[in-house]
Amino acid sequence: MIVWLLGGLLAFSLVPPLLSHLSRLGEPPLVEGEWQVCSYSGGLVGCVSFVGVLFWLLVGFAYTHPGTTKPGQMLPALGLFSIFGLMGFYSAWQMSRTRVLWNHREFRSRGVRIPWEELEGASFSGTAQAFRLTGVKGQIIWVYQAMTGFPEFWKKAEEYLTRTD
Repeated sequence: MIVWLLGGLLAFSLVPPLLSHLSRLGEPPLVEGEWQVCSYSGGLVGCVSFVGVLFWLLVGFAYTHPGTTKPGQMLPALGLFSIFGLMGFYSAWQMSRTRVLWNHREFRSRGVRIPWEELEGASFSGTAQAFRLTGVKGQIIWVYQAMTGFPEFWKKAEEYLTRTD
């Protein structure tokens, strides 16, 4: 019991700083020509991929070392671990594709563009740890706090959200 408590306390105290370091929080945004870029760091994408690998290793280990598990119980467990492994890889793939580009005129992501003057509002989703930015024409772009360059992007967004016409 004490080992579990110490392990939980250790994880609770080490995982947040590790993820902050891997996500490169506080670093300036990448620059591509006239665009500044918010994106997930390679370290954070790699960490999520590693979780997928761990679940696949768990599938392999459970399959080759079933212990006293009954054959009828093994398939659902292997299926569940496989789904978690696939979701880890899928999440890492989606994270590597997610980027928000912005300059002095507009910001864009995945084919959606919102000129700064048309930024209508922002709402925070605690479950996603992200801001949902909406334009006057109903466009929606999500910006995640764990992206590099988020503080600079948010300063720019706040300029337009707090202005009074």
